[in-house]
Amino acid sequence: MGKRGTWLVIAAVAVATAVAIGVGVVGFALGGSDQPSSSAEYEAVVVQTRDRVDFVLGRLSTAQSLEELLTRMDEAAKTIDASAGDLDEVTPPEALEDEHGRLVSQLEALSADVQGTASQAREPGFEDILLGATGLNFPSWDAINAILGELQEQGIDVQPLSRHATT
Repeated sequence: MGKRGTWLVIAAVAVATAVAIGVGVVGFALGGSDQPSSSAEYEAVVVQTRDRVDFVLGRLSTAQSLEELLTRMDEAAKTIDASAGDLDEVTPPEALEDEHGRLVSQLEALSADVQGTASQAREPGFEDILLGATGLNFPSWDAINAILGELQEQGIDVQPLSRHATT
């Protein structure tokens, strides 16, 4: 490996290390104890969770083929499940414990809904269930937005998940 290749490897390792440290610090600060998060800390985690989920759902509407859509659905399900797990590790302010628990549960349900739909579309005889659809609709998506609305009413500045449709 030449000098250029060596420096590229060193740079990649440095970036990966910095990201890992950043994630560890945030995780420790927000989920490293049983003490409830402040409202501001909790808001930051909820907004990050919402943004991650919204991003992967938005990618579904830009898929150029059925196979790409199914692959993106698999990826979305994993990301949504990971987001639910990350959120579940945070101790919310006491006043938001109910909403927090329901939000984690509905994120897990959305992950299962997205994965289940992708798996169903792969079954012989069901390949066409997604063809011609302008969007996907899951009850868990609606429930998540209702919970995000409740959090807004309690002072957490978080937007609902966006509607993503094919054009």
